[in-house]
Amino acid sequence: MRKVELLIKPVSYDCNLNCDYCFYKKTCCLYPEKKHRMKENVLEKLISKTMAYSDGGSCIFSWQGGEPLLAGVNFFRKAIEFQKKYGKSGQVVSNVFQTNATMLNSKWIRLFKEYNFFLGVSLDGPPEVHNYYRRYASSKESFSKVMEGIYFLRKEDIKFNILSTVGRETAKDPKKNYDFFISHELHYLQFIPAVDRENKKMPSFSITPRQYGYFLCGLFDAWWNNGSPLVSIRLFDNILEILLRRESSSCMFKNQCGEYIVVEYNGDVYPCDFFVSKEWKLGNIFEISMEQLFDKAKSQFGKLKEIVPSDCQRCKWNFICHNGCLWFRWVKNGNIREKDYLCRSYEKFFSYTMERFEKLRDSIALKR
Repeated sequence: MRKVELLIKPVSYDCNLNCDYCFYKKTCCLYPEKKHRMKENVLEKLISKTMAYSDGGSCIFSWQGGEPLLAGVNFFRKAIEFQKKYGKSGQVVSNVFQTNATMLNSKWIRLFKEYNFFLGVSLDGPPEVHNYYRRYASSKESFSKVMEGIYFLRKEDIKFNILSTVGRETAKDPKKNYDFFISHELHYLQFIPAVDRENKKMPSFSITPRQYGYFLCGLFDAWWNNGSPLVSIRLFDNILEILLRRESSSCMFKNQCGEYIVVEYNGDVYPCDFFVSKEWKLGNIFEISMEQLFDKAKSQFGKLKEIVPSDCQRCKWNFICHNGCLWFRWVKNGNIREKDYLCRSYEKFFSYTMERFEKLRDSIALKR
């Protein structure tokens, strides 16, 4: 049996919003069609091959975009039909859905509740923070519709967490962002730095290492709460996992990448959602077996993380980041062998917080 995880883009980069920092939009050069929708034969082939490859092991289908709600409710009901058709008795299948939540309605809520979907909702903070980057193509703000979507999820007790993207202009007051989430009783948070490379340079929304280090330290101070944090922040949880001698649940801090694959709307496969580009295409689900696709993801891409930049060889924090994220190693100069662009952020953050992290680790260990 195998645990299999896929990140699936059923509508590619199509979205009802036009967020300034969206890196998925760059794939328009690969898929220039005006509209992208996964066809039923692609969906069935994908699910049937995945279930067979898992051999009864757990399968995680993570539906992303763009905005996957654009695929429509019936698309996902068909996906569940195929999961039932090709799955084995007692097999664990999870559906995870990343959405901007602006299009949620009663039909979606019924689907998510009936089949126990877990959702990630994109929300960057209070209105002035969220609306800075996350707007419709018309420039209309999206905050109020996201909060309406969160209301629907809560009303039906559908489990979700928050994904907050941190850009250059929205990283200035981490405590303000944190206090907003606390005030709205949003207790499962993930903060992602907005960093990209366009036309061989960093775009204006990209957060600098100095800013991100400041943001993380301020966020930790707000979260610390005298050693009794009130919420889960994924990055902080990942560090505690490592200090407790467990493997990080985040690919960013693992020894090797390549544990999941990305499937585009037409069945094209890539090793990471940051690396959906011509040179990193692994194949297509109609042409190559799942075993070959995962093997290529690990051997051709994943092992690149084991290349140790010279600065990492003597860094005392490398036991946490394991040579850095491949995307952040590539993003500044287009060279995947370079050190992580955000390296200075983490050095500052680890030095500033490690004593308190170790206190939390010891407290957790005592309760085990």
